[in-house]
Amino acid sequence: MRLGSLIADCPPSTKTITNWQKVSAALEEIDTPILNNIPNDIVSTDDIDNAIGALTNHIRTVVESSSRTVPAKSGCRVPPRDAIELIKDKNAALRRAGKYPTCENRSRARALQRKVKARMKEVRNENWSDLMSEISPSHKSYWGLAKALKTEGAVPTPALKRPDIQSPYDLEHVRRVEEEVRHRVTLPPKDDLEPITQDEISKHIKGLKIRKAPGRDTITHSKALKCSSAPLVALLVAIFNACIQNCYFPTAWKEAVVMGIPKSGKPRDLPASYRPISLLSVLDKLFEKTLKTRLSDQLIGKDLIINEQFGFRPHHSCPQQALRLVEHILEGFKVKRKTVAVFFDVAKAFDRTRQYVLVNETYQAGVPQGSTLSPLLYSAYINDIPRPSTGVQLALLADDTALYLRSNSIGNILPRLQRAIDELTQWLRLWRIDVNPDKLAAIYFNYSSRKEQFPVPLDTPHLRILNQPIPWQHHKYLGITIDKHLHFRGHIARVKKLALFYLSRLYGMIGRKSKMSLRNKRTTYTMCIRPVMIYASPVFAHARPDRLYELQKVQNKFCKRAADAPWYVKNSTLHRDIELPTISKFMKDASERFFDVASNHPDPLLVEAVSYEPPPPHHFCRRPRSVLIDPPDDLTIEVEKLIELNKMVTD
Repeated sequence: MRLGSLIADCPPSTKTITNWQKVSAALEEIDTPILNNIPNDIVSTDDIDNAIGALTNHIRTVVESSSRTVPAKSGCRVPPRDAIELIKDKNAALRRAGKYPTCENRSRARALQRKVKARMKEVRNENWSDLMSEISPSHKSYWGLAKALKTEGAVPTPALKRPDIQSPYDLEHVRRVEEEVRHRVTLPPKDDLEPITQDEISKHIKGLKIRKAPGRDTITHSKALKCSSAPLVALLVAIFNACIQNCYFPTAWKEAVVMGIPKSGKPRDLPASYRPISLLSVLDKLFEKTLKTRLSDQLIGKDLIINEQFGFRPHHSCPQQALRLVEHILEGFKVKRKTVAVFFDVAKAFDRTRQYVLVNETYQAGVPQGSTLSPLLYSAYINDIPRPSTGVQLALLADDTALYLRSNSIGNILPRLQRAIDELTQWLRLWRIDVNPDKLAAIYFNYSSRKEQFPVPLDTPHLRILNQPIPWQHHKYLGITIDKHLHFRGHIARVKKLALFYLSRLYGMIGRKSKMSLRNKRTTYTMCIRPVMIYASPVFAHARPDRLYELQKVQNKFCKRAADAPWYVKNSTLHRDIELPTISKFMKDASERFFDVASNHPDPLLVEAVSYEPPPPHHFCRRPRSVLIDPPDDLTIEVEKLIELNKMVTD
């Protein structure tokens, strides 16, 4: 073991330093050979392409000429002087034992090796303790450290297998769509879009994040645009307005560098197991921001997106859509009715709309993941999804889809639900949309206190979609594990297990031996662990108190570890000292805010779902709003008493 290997665990690297003052001064000058090729009036699509190419080359040239490469400083800490001397003695003893291999020399070398190993372990622990005592949530490495401890670590990527060949397109349908697009493009543009202004572009440039990977234009820093002069911003405005007037999206911005991000739990040797993230041009991002504002005004501002779609819309969320389903089922339980729900989602949702990727001489279509326009375009693409007219309810959140219906018997439900699925199947086939077979599920919701062995009555036929049977099984819908009785036992057990896993992985930061301040430990817990347990809590906060207390046990464990408290210290005392509300208190407060927003929501479907009086506390069928009138649990009462006592003492 050599000294160099201990001081620097990784080989030295280089970094690029850019003189941004020089960049800013250079971008002030617009009388350059490159920019002089841009016509004064940008009118045609050729003018747009030439202007984009010249502007991109100019910015890239200025940044490159103002940058230099220097060796990067090592981020590793140098061991203390006594450790360095000990390492030198050990190396000298190893050399002496190699030259004169006597028993005494070999024994001394082995003894020094053990001492070096023990001392370096102490050094690493001391460095860790120093970091924990100095770090704060505003420190640049705080959240990076928390994220690194939560993850399992990097896994090598194996060689990818060749993907299966896709089925041929419906050529007649493709021809009709292409003709319609060509017809729309030939129509004169309407003047219903406001022209892009210089103040608008300046605002978007100010909001750009500077630490982003470059796209095909290789402009490595969005900061270069932040150094742009007013004439350059005016040039961008002229280019963007010309694009709108010509209904033209520049070719240079249609190309992106695609990076594959592995999906959790998927085999690494299949291309479908990777999420393609598109690294786009900085200028493209600016243009898409301006387009998104105008498209949102047209699609969302004029209520053109169907109310059933809760994805990619302001003031809509996953818990709100999940609550619609839960309230519909519980309303049926109240009048002793059954509900059947079918869950599925679109396979490779964003691969269906805009982009074309050439892979092994095969084009794959879709919107680029990483584009600000992609969610809005996807919502518009599926906006004509069939809306059943036979009482079947439709719930959409991006690609997650649910169809559900309630009635007095399952025999009345299945035929009507199957007809709705058949209508949807025709639409899916027409637009070449595949359903993810791993996420198909159907649940028969039937309130009963008896333990039933089978999920549905015997001899109940399977519902089918795209010629695939839909299995009767529990399902995780929008992050919430749903069972047939809506007891949420499986959901609470799952999130508790995940929270305990994160608690163990973050032990170095929030454990008993960590020197991090108690305030920072609480911040780490409330940002990294508690959200796992209380996600969508207004949907399941009405579950049985003994089941919800399983989540409180996780918080109690954190309090004991964070405060390094002995076993006899009460949990109520720890909650008061750490200033942490109990899980039931937090869920109740979150539910009050949630239902207050839902009751005054612009979407009538959500307002209809929450417009009811909660049943009495001991009613056989509890509803999500029941938590609003529930009395506090014993631990919450104790904590509140201690807080009041503290206020009286301080006053």
